[in-house]
Amino acid sequence: MKSKDKILQAVSILQKKMPKGVSAFDVSKILNLDRANVSRYLNKLYSEKKLEKIQGRPVLYKTLEENITIFQENQNSNGLDSIIGAQNSLQIAIQQAKAAILYPPRGLHTLLLGETGVGKSLFAELMYKFSVESGMLSFEAPFIHFNCADYADNPQLLIAYIFGVKKGAYTGADKDREGLLKKADGGVIFLDEVHRLPPHGQEILFTFIDKGHFR
Repeated sequence: MKSKDKILQAVSILQKKMPKGVSAFDVSKILNLDRANVSRYLNKLYSEKKLEKIQGRPVLYKTLEENITIFQENQNSNGLDSIIGAQNSLQIAIQQAKAAILYPPRGLHTLLLGETGVGKSLFAELMYKFSVESGMLSFEAPFIHFNCADYADNPQLLIAYIFGVKKGAYTGADKDREGLLKKADGGVIFLDEVHRLPPHGQEILFTFIDKGHFR
């Protein structure tokens, strides 16, 4: 996706939370782009009649509904907008997912809820693809899918797989081992059946979500 298209998409999504308009600073912050370059692209989009420009301090921009609709329909992407139900039953869920991904500065942790078989794993992967397409993640960013249910009968091993283990931490731990959280650094980890984590593992996970690190 070209930088100009990323910026148009970012304005469209941010505008849902900022109905009065979006500044060049807002866009540059979530896309990690130079503000001067973002401002130049925003002015170009305005000259192409794809954005409305509101003079002030700061200058704000809003999408023109007819243009953003055309933009979305023309996206040749395998991302969230292509999933079945994107324009109907999943429309709100997709809007919320995009808002979470683009939330400054690095997006939000997301909990996907739904019955078994409804497609949560696919939705998680498409969220990752959108993160890459929107520039929030690099193309080299990892996506790790781990099903906690596979090791639910061995809580100690389950915790070790996710968070890593130090040599001698338990019988059979003969060396330090890096956890999946570390391997997913800079990308996305999708913990399927996360409710199968034991209480101690949930506590570690909540600490990581809250503080960005764990012991």
